[in-house]
Amino acid sequence: MKTTIRLFALVLALMPISGFTHHATSEYSPDTSEIEGVVTAKFWKNPHVNFNLVTDEGAEWVVEGSAMTALTRRGITEDVFEVGDRLKVAGRASMRRDHNMIMSNFLLPDGRELMLSNNGTRRWPEVDQRPPDVSAPTAEQIAAAEASADGIFRVWSFADRPDWFFKDPDTYPLTQAALDKFATWNEYTDNPQLTCIPPGMPLTMGNPYPIQFVQHDENTIVMYAHEFDVTRVIHLNAEPVPTVEETNMGYSTGYWEDEDTLVVDTININYPYFNRVGISSGPDLTVHERFIVDDEAGELSYFSTVTDPWALTEPFAVRELHWSWVPGTQLGTYGCVVSEVYAQ
Repeated sequence: MKTTIRLFALVLALMPISGFTHHATSEYSPDTSEIEGVVTAKFWKNPHVNFNLVTDEGAEWVVEGSAMTALTRRGITEDVFEVGDRLKVAGRASMRRDHNMIMSNFLLPDGRELMLSNNGTRRWPEVDQRPPDVSAPTAEQIAAAEASADGIFRVWSFADRPDWFFKDPDTYPLTQAALDKFATWNEYTDNPQLTCIPPGMPLTMGNPYPIQFVQHDENTIVMYAHEFDVTRVIHLNAEPVPTVEETNMGYSTGYWEDEDTLVVDTININYPYFNRVGISSGPDLTVHERFIVDDEAGELSYFSTVTDPWALTEPFAVRELHWSWVPGTQLGTYGCVVSEVYAQ
């Protein structure tokens, strides 16, 4: 049974979240279309890969993909195509910007079709559908992880779709002030993640990549997140300090309710957005969290409630999220770089 759970968790860990994790896709057509041409430039970095493609008619397209990390975990690496290669691309064209597309599938010069998400649909079923090679943890990495795992203190892989922070405004009990502010948001010029500004609380807890908890000392737990190389400090058995300088992560205090349940409260959060698609946060936002470890299942459950008198008419409870333990999974480095597509 444990082996089955581990294998299922490994599949989940290697699955990129479908769609985009740093900006909304509402500007894109619901219909899929195709373009074909020669790659003239390529940007293969986080937070999003993109490349330029010139068609035979002379139109130059900007084709956007998901985060480099998500593609790499799926086995799609920078060397799958080069500048000068001819590609066929399927995706959704922008309804606001000319010659801009979010791709879902692309056809390589060697005849292979690659899909950017695990739940994608084949576009060209007649071509070679060999999946890309996915790197799995080595035997040494697995052995080291199994030897060092101790309750919450290990690397956890996200096992849910973090849909709560991609929802439309009517999902949340928003105040009129928050609705008015949302109406002015531009998902490209106002989105901090596209210019490599790390997310703050509570957004960072919905990132679809590995996180790791480390016991720094008897009074301090440090959480590391792969996305944007975020570091978060949790002060154990400490009182809130309202006078501490506000930061993206805020000031977190926690305690062990029992040996498997960590309770955390965070104040002093200075981050402009409550979610990733333009809903702003106010100056008094606080977050209450519960992390519950199931050692037998290799699972970390997460519950949180966000309170924000400026943005929310009542506290908002995030639905239960889960991380799975996949022994040997590495946290890795995110290394965000701003693309010219977003540097405007």
